[in-house]
Amino acid sequence: MKPRFTLTPLSFAIALALSINTAHAEEMGTLVIEGDTEQSSTTNNFNYVSNVAQTATKTDEKITKIPRAVSVVTREQMDDRAPISISDALQYTPSIQTNFYGEDNKQDWFVIRGFKQANNGLYQDGTRLYSSGFYSWQIDPFMLERIEVLRGPASTLNGQTPPGGVVNVISKRAQLEEDFGSVTGTVGSYDRKEINLDVNKAINDKLAFRMVAVTRENGTKVDSVEANRTLLAPSLAWKISDDTKLTVLASYQKDDSDPYLQFLPMEGTLTSNPNGKIGYDTALGNADWETFQREQTSVGYELEHAFNDSLSFQQSARFSHMDINLRQMYFGQYSADVNQVGPLLDPTGARSNIVRAASTADGDSDAFNIDNRFIYKFNTGAAKHTLLAGIDYQSIDINNKDYASDPITADGNTPLAVPGIGTVAGNPNFNIYNPSYSNNIVLLNPTTLATMTDADLQTTKTKNRQLGFYLQDKANITDKFTVIAGARYDDTSNETNNTSTNTKTDIDLHQWTGNLGASYQLDNGLVPYANYAQSFNPVLALDADNNPAKPEKSDSYEVGIKFKPQSFDGQFGIAAYQVTKENLKSGDSGTASFRQIGEVRNRGIEFEAVANLNRAVTLVGTLSYVDSEVTEDTNSANVGKTPAQIASKLASVWSNYRFIDGILDGLKVGAGVRYIGETYADNTETNKVPSYALVDAMASYRVDNYKFQLVAKNLLDKEYIATCSGFCYYGDSRNIMASVTYDW
Repeated sequence: MKPRFTLTPLSFAIALALSINTAHAEEMGTLVIEGDTEQSSTTNNFNYVSNVAQTATKTDEKITKIPRAVSVVTREQMDDRAPISISDALQYTPSIQTNFYGEDNKQDWFVIRGFKQANNGLYQDGTRLYSSGFYSWQIDPFMLERIEVLRGPASTLNGQTPPGGVVNVISKRAQLEEDFGSVTGTVGSYDRKEINLDVNKAINDKLAFRMVAVTRENGTKVDSVEANRTLLAPSLAWKISDDTKLTVLASYQKDDSDPYLQFLPMEGTLTSNPNGKIGYDTALGNADWETFQREQTSVGYELEHAFNDSLSFQQSARFSHMDINLRQMYFGQYSADVNQVGPLLDPTGARSNIVRAASTADGDSDAFNIDNRFIYKFNTGAAKHTLLAGIDYQSIDINNKDYASDPITADGNTPLAVPGIGTVAGNPNFNIYNPSYSNNIVLLNPTTLATMTDADLQTTKTKNRQLGFYLQDKANITDKFTVIAGARYDDTSNETNNTSTNTKTDIDLHQWTGNLGASYQLDNGLVPYANYAQSFNPVLALDADNNPAKPEKSDSYEVGIKFKPQSFDGQFGIAAYQVTKENLKSGDSGTASFRQIGEVRNRGIEFEAVANLNRAVTLVGTLSYVDSEVTEDTNSANVGKTPAQIASKLASVWSNYRFIDGILDGLKVGAGVRYIGETYADNTETNKVPSYALVDAMASYRVDNYKFQLVAKNLLDKEYIATCSGFCYYGDSRNIMASVTYDW
């Protein structure tokens, strides 16, 4: 029987917040609370608490007036915890299961409200970071001003999105108000060396320039796996007139690295193997052969023009280009389990040897996004309306070279005689318990064991398009009662063309989505709300009869309560929801194994508190529970089961204490605990991955323009399995970073 959630603990938390509000009214009398009108989603508010967000409405809006669950990770939070990825930055955000493959340098992975998100749902400055497969953008958190998370379906303003929600990263950009800058040097675990630069120059009251730069090299917990990154992110702000503003944003990021992820077998990690546990630092692939090289370049702009006090126009556009070269090995089978030749590869049945396969990708992608929107403010009686009408377009073109099926990797120094086949070019055995890395890797056809070369590579061209029309009305019926309603129509097309085999796939989809929400502010500061929202995501596949697959569709019902105290700076929120997702896919496109398995229903509840309790103490706390269940499936054995890799329980707490005056003036210390509950390694609830809790800590000391900081992630160096699903992935080891910052 699945446990039922209850509102009792969260009701208690709201009651506690109300009591704090009253108890601190006099104590906090001298604390200046930053008003909503003084904050912006594109500037640093030097605080853990943000009063506004843009992701839910495409305009800066008070979070308490948004009838949706919204979280913001500010620059101040990121500076304190020194995240090394967006996933890392979101570790103290409710209902988000981050790093569930461990740390990855190819892309960021999230589970939001029990739904996995990869290649979808990641936005930058309000427009989608269009990704597909290995052609996935990864944004360095140092170039960000904040990260906003809108939980739940969000297709009405964004088009195709996953049902978990939208992660929108807001870039640092040039500021007209003042000159400022910082330079930081960091050293840390695994020979980490990093220099960060952030300089803003207001040339005059109409023109400003900013440059953000990063250079970094580091190792990892895995032997011989290393990484290098270079980032340049210039921006320009131009106040053309009092009514017209233009911001130009560009970035260049180069990663010359080894792939981080180790795709390990379940036997020897989660389940037992006669040789014991596979080493936490074992490199499954040959570092001299593996590579992950990526160059990602983007240039775009944000244009704002006010025709008058009632009507304005906004346009956001970005062109992006990426070059990828990937070679990575992963676990295929234990040698003893290989059909026909198992006794040859593992004659003693020692189960220490495995056969590895390889993922490869070599090519480039071009993406383009543009979003045009008019904002019209008008009144109908006592109601004040903000009408948003827009047209957006997004596209991605990918040219990729890869093998038709992943090859087997083998040691070319030791040819192998295989009965019935003859001599093959290499021995595929790899002893994962006592690794020896060959300097001569050859690739073998997984069926015939024939040698594969570049001549076997196939070229695939992908073209994806989306054109959307949307309309949204935010109506303040009274000062306390707000209603938001929206509708959208999308025309999407997805084409793939294997030019080597002349195999083509063409899928077109037309989809309507909508949302409706309302909130009401009570006299005691509580803001109850409710909403309904939809989302869709095309399934780029064909069934066994070569008919296009149905799109994934989602519906969400959510109710919640928000609270913003008046006597101290804070945000509190509770949300309960049900999201239903249908037409999930399984199997390979165009084959008899392909099927759309049915429906998953997620019911959950979440709590978030972010508060500066007084001048010295800052607190972030979250609790999340989701009951994720397969409710329909062509395989009846899966019905009623929890999908793989989904943790039903998440919790986190982080607190800072700043010493004010006295001998310790300038010292700040912080600590946090993250808890991730049990997950299953499959959809049948057969193998369970244990829960784990991790401790983080930081200490910083500021004197004049210098800040000295020490950050520790996984302070107790806990060894754990992040998740399993086909493969298993070890979590991140302890990572300590020491930095010195000079700012002005």
